[in-house]
Amino acid sequence: MTRDARLLVLGLISHADDDGRFLASVAAVSGSVFPNDDIPPARVRTWLAEVERSGMIHLYVANSVVYGCFPSWHKHQVINRYTPSTLPEPDVQCELRGSKK
Repeated sequence: MTRDARLLVLGLISHADDDGRFLASVAAVSGSVFPNDDIPPARVRTWLAEVERSGMIHLYVANSVVYGCFPSWHKHQVINRYTPSTLPEPDVQCELRGSKK
C-alpha cells in the first residue's frame, strides 16, 4: 500500500469501535482521520479503495450509509472494557469477539 493508505489505516484503527466498525463515508473519514487537512474527496476515496483491496478493511452499505470494518479485528485487538457496536453488522463474516486463539 502507499504511505498515505497506510496512514489512513492507522487513523481508522484509532476511530473504530470495539467491534472494529467505523463510518466510512468520505466526509466521515476525512473529518475523523484528517480533520485539519485539505484533502480532495477523490484522494480519500482512492485510499479507501486501496486499503479495501488489500483486505485490511471491508466497506459495506446499510440504510444508505457507508460503513467499514476490520474483518480480523478481534484476532488482533484486545478490548479491556468491551462495548458492543451500535453500527450495523457488516455483510461479511468478521472474526467474532472472544475467538482469538
